[in-house]
Formats: sequence, C-alpha cells, structure tokens
Amino acid sequence: MSTRLSGRFLTIDIPFERDLRPGPAGRLLQVVDYDVARDLWYLPVDLNAAAILAQRGMRPSESDPRTHQQVVYAVAMSVIERFERFGGFRFRWRGDDKLRLVPHAFEGRNAYFDKDRRAVLFGYFRADERDPGANLPGQMMFTCLSVDVVAHEVTHAIVHRMRKYFSEPTHPDVLAWHEAIADLVALFNHFGFPEVVSDAVAKSEGTLEKGSALLDLATEFGASTGRGAALRSAIGSPRTPDAFLKAVEPHDRGACFVAAVFDAFIDTYKSQIADLRRIASAGTGVLPPGALPTDLVNRVTATAAMNADRFLEMVVRAFEYLPVVDVTFGDVVRAIVTADQGLYPDDAGHLRAILVEAFRRRGIYPPGVTSLADEALVWSKPPLDMNLRDGINAIDLAPLILEATLDLDTGSTVYFADDSDTTPATGHAVPGRAVPGQAPHGQLTSQPDARHLQELIRGWGVEHAYELGLDKAAGKIEMVSARVVYLWASDGQPRPIVAIQFAQRRDDLEDQRTDETGAQIPPNQRAAIRAGTTVIARVDGQVEFLVTKPLPLSDHTKLDDLSGDIRGCALDFHEAGTERLRSIRDWMGDVEDMDALSAWTVEPATLRLSFARLHAGQDGA
Repeated sequence: MSTRLSGRFLTIDIPFERDLRPGPAGRLLQVVDYDVARDLWYLPVDLNAAAILAQRGMRPSESDPRTHQQVVYAVAMSVIERFERFGGFRFRWRGDDKLRLVPHAFEGRNAYFDKDRRAVLFGYFRADERDPGANLPGQMMFTCLSVDVVAHEVTHAIVHRMRKYFSEPTHPDVLAWHEAIADLVALFNHFGFPEVVSDAVAKSEGTLEKGSALLDLATEFGASTGRGAALRSAIGSPRTPDAFLKAVEPHDRGACFVAAVFDAFIDTYKSQIADLRRIASAGTGVLPPGALPTDLVNRVTATAAMNADRFLEMVVRAFEYLPVVDVTFGDVVRAIVTADQGLYPDDAGHLRAILVEAFRRRGIYPPGVTSLADEALVWSKPPLDMNLRDGINAIDLAPLILEATLDLDTGSTVYFADDSDTTPATGHAVPGRAVPGQAPHGQLTSQPDARHLQELIRGWGVEHAYELGLDKAAGKIEMVSARVVYLWASDGQPRPIVAIQFAQRRDDLEDQRTDETGAQIPPNQRAAIRAGTTVIARVDGQVEFLVTKPLPLSDHTKLDDLSGDIRGCALDFHEAGTERLRSIRDWMGDVEDMDALSAWTVEPATLRLSFARLHAGQDGA
C-alpha cells in the first residue's frame, strides 16, 4: 500500500497461504469483486502468481481493481492475526464459511459489515467539489483503500463471530462497544507500520501527541467527504466524564472508551521513554532544537509499538470474560481487569492501574462496585462451588483441550466445535476414530461425535441452569460456544482456560406485537430478550468465574424441589434479572420514542439499528 503525498509504500506482513486462490480466496477470506452499480466483475488478483510473489505483491494503483483486492485481503488478514495472537486461539468463522470482502459493492459514502450476508461491503464515491481535502474535486474515492476503514469493518465481523448477540442492542453500550473495539483495532493497527510511527515520533519530538496521522482514524476519507478532518480522533478531548455522560450515539459513546485507552497508552509511553529523553537531553528532559537522533527515534518507535500491542492485547483477550448478551462498558472494564490480573498479578508496569484510572477519569466504570481496586473489579466467584466434570452431564474436557492444542499447529487440519450450528464437512478435532483422508497429525472424530460433545455441554448447562442464572422452565438453553484458549502470562508461559457461553431466549418476556390483521409478529421480527452466562473454568473443570445476565424466573413453583442453596441462588438471580429486564424495557421504550418511524410500523426500533444505517449517519466507518 502507498500514500500519494509521502510517496512511501507500506508493507503488511501476513501469513502465507499456499492454497490461496485468485480473488484472493483463502482459508478465512474470499474477496468478491462485483461492482453492482456498473454490473461488472473485475478480474481477480492471484497473489500466488510467480510474478506477483517476486515483487512481494502488486504495486498499489488506484486505477487497478486488483490492487484494491490486495489491500482489503492483506489488511483483513493482519487484523485476524492480531486477534489470534492476543486471544490465544486459531480463528475460524462458522463451519466452512468465509468472510466475503466486496471492494466495490455500491456507490456511496459508506462501508459496513452485513451480518446476514456475512460480508463486508465497501462503497466508492466522488470527493467533495468544494472541500475535497488533498484530492481533486470530484475524484473517485474508494473506501476499500482506507486501511482504517477496512480494519474497522473487519473487526465488526470478528466481534460478531465471537459474540453474535452483541448485534442485538439492549443497552446503549452494546453497539457502542462494537464501534469502540473496531476503532481501537484500526487505530492501534497504525503502530504496525514502523515508518509511520517513526515519522510521528520525529515530528512530535517523541511525545506522539502531535503525530496526528498516527492517532487519527481515516484522515483521507474524512477529508474527502468535506468534513475537513479525520472521522474520529483518539486524543484532544478533555479527560472528564462529561462527553461520556452526554453521549447517546454509538460512535460518540464508543469514542470515549477509545480516548480512555489512548490516555493510558500515552501516559505509560511517556513514562517508558522518560529515561531516553533524559539521556538525549543531558538530564534536563528538554530536547535540544533540531531533528532527533536516528537511534533515539528507532528506540522510541520500538517502545511505542510494543506498548500499543500490550494495550490492545489487554482489550482483545478480555473477550473471553465478557457476557454473552447485553454488554456494558462497565462489563468490559471488569473483563479486562479479571483477565489481566490472572496473567499479570503484580502489574509490575502499572498498566492495569493506569488504564482503570483513565477509564475513571472519562466516567467509565462498573456501577455498584465498592472501589476501583483489583479485588473489587475482578468478576465474582460463582455463588456455589461448580465443576464441569461433575453431575449427570459431566464433561470430558480432553477433547476441547486436544482440539485447541492441535489447532494452534498450523500444519494440522482441525476445526472448532464451538458453535451449535457448525457443520464442517471434514470433522472436528476430538479424541476417537480418525476422519478418512486427513493428515495423521492426531486422533480425530467425525461430525456426529462433535455434536455429542456439544449436546453434553448443553446438558450440563441445563442441569445447572439455576446456578447459572438461567431458567429450566422458560425455553431452550443454547450452548453458544465452548473452547479452550491459551493466554500468555507474565512468566512467558501459556495459561489455558475453558470458556463456555450459554444463552436463553425468553419469548414470554418479549413485546408480543400484532400486525394489521391481528396476527402475532413472528420471533425473527421481534426484539429478542435473552439471558446469558459465560462460564470461565480451569482445565481441571473447576469453575472460576460466572459472567451472568439473568432474567426473572418464569415459575417459582419449579424451585420447590431444589436444595436450599440452589433455591437461594436462583432467587438472587431472579431479583437481579427483574432489575435488568426493567432497564432493557426502559431503554427500548426510549429508542421507540426517539424513532420517527415508530408510528408507521410494528417493527421494533432497535431492529433498525443496523451497521449499515449507523455508518451511513457517520459518512462511513
């Protein structure tokens, strides 16, 4: 990739796919370059062609659609690689599905992830005639050539894969978190380009706060639309809670979270380079006039990149500790602290403490906690002692552990068994008989055995429903996901954890609307109300944390035959669920009141909060 004004080429290092087909189409991604507005298919690029491999990719050109295909593929793969590296698992879509990337999907100032099509759609448009930025008036602009836009939209797809119910807004923070993590990944992605970071270091005398190209999101795209500035910036706003308390729109609310993370990043970065500044300034801390020495720029650049990775890692690996539904920024703070405290108990670099303080100053913290100390923010232990290996549906965790271990070996052919709707044709990695035709890298079983494991895990959830904040008498309990991930600790050793997600849709609590004929609106046209629980356990099966989002019990008489401890636990969840349901209904009512279409349709207003509509209101990402 290149930037016209600087004349430099930016190189992205991504894993080599030997079987990459023209498109490009690989293990995880498929670029489909069909231009709907012109009813035209563009010639697909073959990145494994000898001539292209010899020059390490095609030379970027705005007029060649094949280079557009190369950009979206490369940036998307780099984003996935970061999630894999920080999350401690091999990423996959559901089954044999791939994420489709459409570089020239439509004519318009927008780009968005479409969860129904399982695709990221990029628009193109003409630059503003009066204020085109550093472009010609009316010049054709392609959102697929913005590294930030591609990274942002692909992150939406990844988040949807990891927490599919985060696209169902039940709280103002749900979609705001989607936007926050997408912005954060896009912004921290800048630090993967050493030449960009070193340029920002040199121009800002090491502080980075003057390096706007580094800390702004989609600068060229924002300027071309006539905005005259980047879409969103990570810094510049006062470190007060005012903006967060007033923010309603998801992008604005998410920007407050991003700003808090960058506050912490900048503070720790300054602390880490303080000694280098003292050495370069003979102890005064004030650098002499003139250009910074090259060696100093290189050292500071390396520190900035390492620090950026550390903060992004803290956020990404917290995903396993997030609730299944109805996420809030307070939940995110607790998830970050819980994950990091287990891996870095001493917090030797004080990164965790600085980040929590940055959140506090921006007004972001969990309600109801007694303090912002680690022990108050870490998720609570289960109210009752629980083990995945106990009970009628005791789970043998060996298949999940073996699967996760083999899957980290890139030479193995292994498929996750973490979704109830997953149906890969080649099987899952669990102990048992081998799948014919697969490499002899380990013992594998066929798809029915994986299904059996999924049903066994779901059965454990049903058996322990009341201890999990769910309800046996209120509809099917879904096993959303189950997997083992390996998170790297401060001693350089991996820490495996078992993460299982359960969800339960509560039709009895939903708004039972009727259409003009009096017929009841079907479930897929209603705003879903779900309970959900994330179970975090050790590999010996001992449950360490429960992240619950309960709902009121449907029938108290079902508790009569339970033991006193379980009954008390269920009643506590019932009380918390009653308050949560009230909060959900209040917020949904507010959204209905603010939506002008509510008077003309029975469709709930929250179902109209799609990524396409949200991004259209922001002129893009």
